[in-house]
Amino acid sequence: MKSGFGSILSEWRAVRRLSQLDLALLTDVSQRHISFVESGRAQPSRDMIFKLAGGLDLPLRARNDLFLAAGYAPAYPERRLDLWEMKAAREALEMILGHHEPYPAVVMDGSWNIIMQNAAVSRIIDACVGRDALRQLFPDGVVNFMQLMFSQKGLRPHVLNWTHTRLVLLNRLRREAAGKPNSPSGLLRQQFDSDAPGARAESMPDDEGDQPMLSLELRIGDARLRLFNTFTTFGTPQDVLLQELRIDMSFPADEMTKRFLEIAAKGGIESALHIHQDA
Repeated sequence: MKSGFGSILSEWRAVRRLSQLDLALLTDVSQRHISFVESGRAQPSRDMIFKLAGGLDLPLRARNDLFLAAGYAPAYPERRLDLWEMKAAREALEMILGHHEPYPAVVMDGSWNIIMQNAAVSRIIDACVGRDALRQLFPDGVVNFMQLMFSQKGLRPHVLNWTHTRLVLLNRLRREAAGKPNSPSGLLRQQFDSDAPGARAESMPDDEGDQPMLSLELRIGDARLRLFNTFTTFGTPQDVLLQELRIDMSFPADEMTKRFLEIAAKGGIESALHIHQDA
């Protein structure tokens, strides 16, 4: 995104597909004044920036960018999750992850880095990838969900319906990138959109179209797990980090997957595989 308040405002208007008149009607600010602000002939006040950012429905990080570009201090903080003032949010996330056991759940930041996960996720990653391979993939210890999914040394070889899963992941990255120019999602989309020449799928495979829910089919040993996912976000965040957090919770799509995950939680993956083989 270009520097300068006017350029940033103009680019966000283009992203939202709004004319200056559209934005004027949404914010009760004259089109003439918006034009002056974009051209640099007028300096926006803090109140004006709040109005324009609200009319454009900008994420908090983008609102801070506007304040900085206009010469003001950022209006919204970005606190670390381990700080005392984030205690309530952190405990809520821990409760969600814990209560979701024995099914997988992770918390990711705006760059798709996994910052919290429950034991079910750890069990699956250990079984499919292994701790040594995980350290090689992410030597700094920060595991990126998208990198983990797309890497041949990560979960990708274990995803049985990869064509479908790849399409779902890319579409999510595209949607997020469209609403947030130069976002981490946009950079990841560019990287993975061409990771398999000739394999770009623009529509759902025929055998997936009649399913009530789109599922991830994961192979662990001889077991075939079918999971579907839900994404949750904070409803009224006033912190940049909290707004960008996403909670990804997986649920079993069939009884076999449900039983496998429940047994794995009690006796480990090997125990679940043993019972699966005997079934």
